[in-house]
Amino acid sequence: MEKHTISLCMIVKNEAKHLGKCLQSVKNIVDEVILVDTGSTDQTLDIAKKFGAKLFFLKWNNDFAEARNYSIQQAKMDYILIMDADEWLDEKVDLHTVLKNEKDYYMVRIKNETSSGTAIIHSAVRLFKNNIGLKYFGKIHEHLNIEDESLNLTSDTGKILLHHIGYKEEIYHEKGKHERNLKLLLEEVERNPSGYNLYNLGNQYKMNNQHSEALEEYKRAFPLSKNRVHVNHLLYNMLDCLRILGKNEEALDIVSASIESYPNYTDFYFIQGRIYAEMSYLKDAENSYLKCIEVGEVESVQTLEGVGSFLAYTCLGEIYLELGDNLRAFEMAVEALKVNKYYMPALRVYLETLIRTKVPWENIKDNLKTVFPVTNFNDLKHLIIALSFMRSPLLQTYIDLYKLSVSNSVMGISNLYSRKYLSSYQIWENGDIESEEYRDILLLSFILQKSELLHKCQPFVNLNNKEWKLFKNLVHRKEVEIAKVSEELEDIIIFIAEQLIHLGEDDEFNYLFNTITSGTVSLVIKLSNILIKNGFTKNAQELLLAFYTENQTNKKYVELLADTCYKQNQFYEALSFYNRAVELKKEYITFEKIYRTYEKLNDQNGLFIIKNEIRKLFPISLWVR
Repeated sequence: MEKHTISLCMIVKNEAKHLGKCLQSVKNIVDEVILVDTGSTDQTLDIAKKFGAKLFFLKWNNDFAEARNYSIQQAKMDYILIMDADEWLDEKVDLHTVLKNEKDYYMVRIKNETSSGTAIIHSAVRLFKNNIGLKYFGKIHEHLNIEDESLNLTSDTGKILLHHIGYKEEIYHEKGKHERNLKLLLEEVERNPSGYNLYNLGNQYKMNNQHSEALEEYKRAFPLSKNRVHVNHLLYNMLDCLRILGKNEEALDIVSASIESYPNYTDFYFIQGRIYAEMSYLKDAENSYLKCIEVGEVESVQTLEGVGSFLAYTCLGEIYLELGDNLRAFEMAVEALKVNKYYMPALRVYLETLIRTKVPWENIKDNLKTVFPVTNFNDLKHLIIALSFMRSPLLQTYIDLYKLSVSNSVMGISNLYSRKYLSSYQIWENGDIESEEYRDILLLSFILQKSELLHKCQPFVNLNNKEWKLFKNLVHRKEVEIAKVSEELEDIIIFIAEQLIHLGEDDEFNYLFNTITSGTVSLVIKLSNILIKNGFTKNAQELLLAFYTENQTNKKYVELLADTCYKQNQFYEALSFYNRAVELKKEYITFEKIYRTYEKLNDQNGLFIIKNEIRKLFPISLWVR
């Protein structure tokens, strides 16, 4: 069978930053490149010429369909491939093998990478026969007339994947896409208020964090979209807006109805789990994420990549970390990394479980070789980013092992957390600092008892003059009384305390510990939390008991004391304190903790009573029904 020829058709404007990667991905695959330029002023055309593109020029009339149709009119080959400059063809794709069955058009999977490290995958017609009457409609979010029955078209879902980075926040706003697209969409909706146009208008608002406006458009779009392919993702985005806006009960009602209508759309179980987790309904969140894994990934419609695998496993790992079940958290992280070892939150959960269980760093390094083998530069880059984010002493090990040349920022962090304090100080003394480094420099200043670098942190910290003076006194180990201070200063002090634990700086920690315990109850609670998190539960319990009399009406304080009892298998004492916490304020999470305590005691009567209480007081909980 003769190999079919392919025309790549593109419309571009000022795409010099991305065009080279796009064209390189299809080099030697397509037979011609048709590039329609709508007014570039950068190096776009020079790059296109290097790849032998045929250049055409069109005045931009705020009409994507017009530009697309002009581009495909220039195509001379059997098939047309449509791509944007900020996309590239996956290296594993064999277009000519896909075309062997000679269908009229093919659905292509497009992986839209986001700034959060996740990806949204959707399908679109991007590969189709030339000269069979296909053309584009719609000034924005243009689409082909594949529903024209008179064309009698054949189709297939080809094994084709395009990667797209244009929706990453920094790229999206850099190009000013929001203002342009919003204007076009508002015009389209006024001309034709279809479900699809309203859905896209909602998406536009959502991408710009205008969640109330997005929600309004999704609600208008839904009745007009019930039989359309985009309805699942419309509902998902509606639910996500409700979640962000704090309308959780409404969201849970809608997600329940959505699951009933579309039981195999994993994204609904995932958003349900996320809502429950943020409300601290941990058993319900756990069940939702387990259901995600049971149903698996979504194949045919728009979906969040990983909802049926690595995302769900990671979220389960985070729940088990919160519950102190380090073994199950570790198992979930490993499962997530098996699917996607580049998903940084999964690697964070993995490392966190090993740190919490006091595994020596040398052993953690050996473990990493199993779950994250470094086989190429991309592996190494991701690992360095993760270790830098985790502030791990292994960062220096890998820099030395691979003789890496890294930025001053990474080197400063690496030296600090491998306890090369003076080297770290010299790096930051002689250079500018980045916003995310200020806490590291405050920590370093505290350890070295040097305040000369504090001025470099001031642009990034919202402390008043009195608080800066207080912190400077802490640095120089003066006797300090911490009365009412801002939450930001509290969080800085607690960050330093936790890092001192990790670094093994006992004398410095003891000074800070004694200072904190003479401070506010808020600081005592936060300090107790990090003690529990890092395996010093008994110390946390002793600290909380020392000030219990004056704080016995503080619900957070009493519940945290109950947690220390539970973690030390003092279940009757835990029940006593949990019940006291419930008397102070009836919150769901406390009732769930009481249930877990009765489970440990195998007290069937207690379980029956507390389950009925939860059912009565918290009707949105599913697991008690």
